Amino acid sequence: MEVGIKSIDVEKDKNGRYKQVVVTFGPHYVVNIFEKDGQVFFELVATHHGFRADATDVASELEKLIYEIMNNHRDIVIDNLTLQKW
Repeated sequence: MEVGIKSIDVEKDKNGRYKQVVVTFGPHYVVNIFEKDGQVFFELVATHHGFRADATDVASELEKLIYEIMNNHRDIVIDNLTLQKW
């Protein structure tokens, strides 16, 4: 099984602002963060299935999903104090 971070692709607009960041890692995972029509979206995919959530504002779909996961999987909860910087 292949491990590690395979690629990081970054797209910027003509002014140098980030438009899309795609991270491919592990055996078949992708995180995609992008802007479209003034909104920010977050996608998490395993091969060809996953989810997309609006991440434009506080209390967005993404934040609600994070809290749902935190409430149902307390054993994997992290916060800014426990984030690892390798």
